[in-house]
Amino acid sequence: MGTRCPTDVICQTSALALSNLVLITRANFLPLTVVIVSAGLAASLYAHGIFNPFDASLVLIGALLTHAAANVFNNYFDYRSKVDAKTTKTPFSGGVTILVEGKMKPSNALAVGLICLLGAAIIGIYFLTRKFYPLFPILLFGLVAICLYTPVLSKIHGLSEIVAGLGFGLMGLGVYVAETGTIDGSGVTVFVPVAILVALLLFLNEFPDVEADRTAGRRHLVILFGRQRSAWIYVAGLVATYVSILVAVGTGIAPFPVLVSFITVPIAYKAAGIAVKSHDEISGLVPALASNVIVILSTILLIAVGFLIAVYV
Repeated sequence: MGTRCPTDVICQTSALALSNLVLITRANFLPLTVVIVSAGLAASLYAHGIFNPFDASLVLIGALLTHAAANVFNNYFDYRSKVDAKTTKTPFSGGVTILVEGKMKPSNALAVGLICLLGAAIIGIYFLTRKFYPLFPILLFGLVAICLYTPVLSKIHGLSEIVAGLGFGLMGLGVYVAETGTIDGSGVTVFVPVAILVALLLFLNEFPDVEADRTAGRRHLVILFGRQRSAWIYVAGLVATYVSILVAVGTGIAPFPVLVSFITVPIAYKAAGIAVKSHDEISGLVPALASNVIVILSTILLIAVGFLIAVYV
């Protein structure tokens, strides 16, 4: 029998490590961070004519590390509570099985999360030395949310979606503040719809996991209100998103081109209809989960596009 080439072993080991890293950080969800950062940067360029490429790059890296750390900690604590072993998996909900299947040691996963958090903290400290006051409460909220969300905050009645929504909404606002050093109407225009949309992302993804989440002690809104009433809460959240954008434009704190984000209304209507009709059928709900992701990513991206149109046209 021939011996394996050491180079092949190294390549296979590296590929496995990279695959595990992608899975444990849930890298397929990280485009959400990219579009949120884009919206914050576009709003700062529109409102203050500010775009610092170096700072923009740093804030994107910091935001990605923050999101990755949150995902890793969520996966780690879900493994510890055994909820990941009980959920019905869909492409959009149910967590990942990498720890359950023993493909990665829990201690290694925790180390990845801590490294990501440390990297984000170093970048955060850099910006705090320059714009301490407006950024400090935003970064403090993010730190608390990342560390305590799964083991503590998700078990407080009705708090899960609020914390997640505020965390990502503040990410968008934090990008704006890191560039401009101030909080004003354009920054709030990013914060409000992002906060609602990300809360809705988590909210709808909780529908298939109700039974498993209940055994883990979670008390999110879908558990509290049930799937049928929660489907209508989801519809109300979608309406609130577009109303917030309309109000921002109508009051003059956001430019008219931001209304380009309304292109996603038909997809949102489709997601809402499926959620109301198939709230108790996991297989029937999957198209709504897919449409929901498209609505969230596209709406936030189009808000960024709207700000950029207002700058250059």
